[in-house]
Amino acid sequence: MWVTGIVQGVGFRPFCAREAKALGLTGTVRNTWGGVELLVEGETSVIDEYLRVLWEEHPQAAAVTDVRVRRAPLARRTFGDFSVLSSSTGDARARGGHALIPADLAVCEDCLAEMNDPGNRRYRYPFINCTHCGPRYTLIRALPYDRPLTTMADFPMCPDCEREYLDPANRRYHAQPNACPVCGPKVRLWDPAGRLLCQEEEAIRRLISEISKGKLVAIKGVGGFHIACLPNDAPLGELRLRKHRPDKPFALMVRDMAAARSLAWISPDAEGLLTGVQRPIVLCPAREDAPISPLTAPGQRRLGLMLPYTPLHHLIMEKFEALVMTSGNLGDAPIVSSDEEAFSSLSGVVDFFLCHNRIIHTAVDDSVLLPGESGAKEDETEKKRNESLPIFLRRGRGYVPNPMTLPPLPRDAPNILAAGAQMKATYTLTRGRVLFPGQYLGDLGQLGTAVYYKNSLRHFMGLYAIDPQVLALDKHPGYAAADLAKSFLDLEKVVVCPVQHHHAHLASVLLDNGRFDPVIGVVFDGTGYGDDGTLWGGEFLVGDARGFTRMGSLLPCRLPGGENAIHEPWRYALALLGGAVGGEEAAKIAASLWPEFEARIGPVLAAVEVSPVTTSCGRLFDGFSALLNLCPVATYDGQAAAALENAAESSVVAKRPEILKESDVLSFALQEEESFVRLDWRGAVRSLLDCLDPEPPGGRQDAENFGIENFGIGKSEVGKIGALAAAFHGGLARAVADVCVLLREKTRIGCAALSGGVWQNRLLLDLTCRELRNRGLAVLVHRTLSPNDEGVSAGQAVVAAYTVSGK
Repeated sequence: MWVTGIVQGVGFRPFCAREAKALGLTGTVRNTWGGVELLVEGETSVIDEYLRVLWEEHPQAAAVTDVRVRRAPLARRTFGDFSVLSSSTGDARARGGHALIPADLAVCEDCLAEMNDPGNRRYRYPFINCTHCGPRYTLIRALPYDRPLTTMADFPMCPDCEREYLDPANRRYHAQPNACPVCGPKVRLWDPAGRLLCQEEEAIRRLISEISKGKLVAIKGVGGFHIACLPNDAPLGELRLRKHRPDKPFALMVRDMAAARSLAWISPDAEGLLTGVQRPIVLCPAREDAPISPLTAPGQRRLGLMLPYTPLHHLIMEKFEALVMTSGNLGDAPIVSSDEEAFSSLSGVVDFFLCHNRIIHTAVDDSVLLPGESGAKEDETEKKRNESLPIFLRRGRGYVPNPMTLPPLPRDAPNILAAGAQMKATYTLTRGRVLFPGQYLGDLGQLGTAVYYKNSLRHFMGLYAIDPQVLALDKHPGYAAADLAKSFLDLEKVVVCPVQHHHAHLASVLLDNGRFDPVIGVVFDGTGYGDDGTLWGGEFLVGDARGFTRMGSLLPCRLPGGENAIHEPWRYALALLGGAVGGEEAAKIAASLWPEFEARIGPVLAAVEVSPVTTSCGRLFDGFSALLNLCPVATYDGQAAAALENAAESSVVAKRPEILKESDVLSFALQEEESFVRLDWRGAVRSLLDCLDPEPPGGRQDAENFGIENFGIGKSEVGKIGALAAAFHGGLARAVADVCVLLREKTRIGCAALSGGVWQNRLLLDLTCRELRNRGLAVLVHRTLSPNDEGVSAGQAVVAAYTVSGK
């Protein structure tokens, strides 16, 4: 029999051997290029029970996707026992099988107990692991997953480790990264000039001492380097200066759950994510009395927390409640993973380097998740389950390279390479019906990210020997991802399948839910190239992965300065003002809102008429954030929208959305133009201005009639801003539901699917889902893919699969 799935590197062969012996079966098990191959002898009924066990009782980290069985009568048994054989590359490719690579796993409790036991030979060893935990994806060079094909090949096992490795009763039976202080990797501490200071236990003690003095340090982990420091004013100020990161939040590593609770409010869902084997960064509401510097996450209501996930982390965190632990890079460059690159790029940032001599073959950044709110269980309603789903903000370590399954197609699709998007770039590959969403790579506007993209794609194609016959790419003519992907292919031999950006978003959320019937797609993001040549980003698409009809959008607005408006949200706010109240009054209001830009207001207004047109919802958030003076200038992607959400979360509506009333929201109107619906934001802008102006000019609604007091903490300036930010969220959520109800009447489709980076906003997502369900619509949201542009490549692959298979 042949078993495929995540069955290598997760203790699956030892499991097979133990269970076979327990049932009195004889035979063999071995890794192959395609998965795991078993020869099993015994009674038919016992073998059937064995098959059930393989499907239902396999190790937690394993995932069985298929078991193919070929039975033959047996006159007598040929094996006297059940044994694990050496691996074989064999002919698995010819059979179409393929092993699935496991993700990296957090160190397990058994290994931690041994590491903390003075009588154990691995006492305080920072690379302890077993078949249940440790690095996997980041150290694999080729398949099958065996030590000689990993970066652990550089470390021959000592007799004690080899004895464990060969003992079926041992927890380290065929654990490929198995090592100890005698034969395994070692840590060393260096200064920025490359001078070795100390190593092993002394290196860890010295590192802890230097951190305690306020120094900045680089620590080599599983998928790359972190930069660490105390969460205090002085080291954080220095880190922000050296890393050129004035505002973007830093993540924190906390010693344990008690330390996490001292910094943030931890829901049951958040605790489940924090303590899971993936160990992502989890965004949790910060406590007002959290004993850390506000420079950790300036202006944010949430802190990004993670627990230690390597033995080295646990040894370091023994002396600290919390440390800043941010990606080892500069600006938006990819995470640094090699010692040479670390010294080259980070020597001007950190004071010390803690390195180890185990090579990271595949760099991968930490995953970042926003937990759900309800803690719902699987037996509760669909509504409850959706509300409890986490939002993937970044899909990386612990979740990559976990696969997905393509939908049933009219005929099998050839292998596909989907190139992805420009920002938050990923690629996706398919083989048969298995779809591999790639890891978060970053912004392809950075040269380093382009190199990272090519190296990662080359490695993945080689691992699975995938030779794509189809290239799916975004219709935008300037996306670097398309050119990078093309460099791997003979374009004369592949089918090129352009996919509209927002159609890919729609297909990705359908894939994420295993649904492929037509829906009303609400795709809200920054910008994507539209079929009419304009910049879309606030779209209502009716369709599925096979095709769509654009039946609605936000009212278009000009984008003065193009991409510059992303960094200066006040520009788009000025365009919104012009559209809502006219250019002359817009100039007056802008001068009072942003006196520092007074000299630039006239030229920007003049440029509006020749600027590109967009329906972007992401820019709408930026504009309203600037109108409330929360973030007129942004230093990182998404800052203005995050500031608007943070302000809104202080309101009563954010805490008790069930009390939302008509008088509590800014007014968005619907315009029907034949078979197309426009969601008009101009009334919302005018209502906002009425509430900001203590003496509203005639012809506009009086602020006292708007009901600000319904939102939260009275009529203080802070309370008013929070109330208006919540009013924007509530008004947009209600308007989205209004459009979906109208489209349901036109199409008889009763399900809405939400995708695009705007849906990372937990408040908007929850308010919108509530409004949609209250109107009788079913709702689909993302489950394992990010709603942002990371998910675009997976959607492109699904659209291409339907296209080339005849739909």
